[in-house]
Amino acid sequence: MRKNSLLHKTFFARDGTKIGYQLIGSGKKIVVLCNGLGGTAIAWQPLYSKLSKKYTFIIWDYRGLFSSSPPKDPTQMTIKNHAQDLEDLLKHKKILMPIFLVGWSMGVQIALEFYSYHKKKVAGLVLLNGTSGSPFKTALRNPLSQFILPKINELAKKVVPHLQPHIRPLAKKVINWKGFIQIISRLGLVHPDLDTKLFRLVAHGMMNTDLTMYHEIMTHLGEHDATHVLSTISVPTLIVAGDADVLTPIETAHKMAELIPNAQFFVVTKGTHYCILEFPDRVVFRIQHFLDENYM
Repeated sequence: MRKNSLLHKTFFARDGTKIGYQLIGSGKKIVVLCNGLGGTAIAWQPLYSKLSKKYTFIIWDYRGLFSSSPPKDPTQMTIKNHAQDLEDLLKHKKILMPIFLVGWSMGVQIALEFYSYHKKKVAGLVLLNGTSGSPFKTALRNPLSQFILPKINELAKKVVPHLQPHIRPLAKKVINWKGFIQIISRLGLVHPDLDTKLFRLVAHGMMNTDLTMYHEIMTHLGEHDATHVLSTISVPTLIVAGDADVLTPIETAHKMAELIPNAQFFVVTKGTHYCILEFPDRVVFRIQHFLDENYM
């Protein structure tokens, strides 16, 4: 495999769902990257492009999104189902050694869910811009979010299947528009120093998802809570949070750090929910140091 080139493969999960995954790197130590909702391997490029000589990275597309098929049973889209897909992927690859889990946003909840069932299979955790559960309760630093956001999501599930063919072309034009990044940075959603090329690729990827599946997964994301797992964590854990993140506010990360024994905490000053795309040198350096120090 060429340096920094992703190898795309598929396997079948326990319920027969086809799952797509990607491999990159030549190291003996395994790092599994748990995507955010709507994210793909491209979002992790700052990390694996720097560390692929020392580590082998595994990334998978969540069931129903991108290269992974939806399950035959539409109820099997929970956070637990995604964690089980990771378990099946490790079995498929015959990986027996403990792995490091790096989760971003929704991936934090999946990493915690996997850890709760497979503690001996996890060597350490990096939890980036996420929460242990029920993200609707803390999003936007508004107590009303837990009531408003689920209703908006349920409405989207009803109308999106009819609107997506019309939304997609318009959304792509907006994403490519020169003023797009400027507007969302003024809204506080991203930092102006964002890697605009990578962010646009991530945004276009999201527009190429099946938005019906996207909002179904979001429903289960809002219902999931792994806070009870935090106090049981006995492996090295690094929490990375942006102090300007309005989607998963830094206060949420602080609470997680207080509950996880001996957790390390790294604040990305002026970082938003996309701090790895805004300040890649700082974030990747901190993660690299943590992996090198704790992945024996």
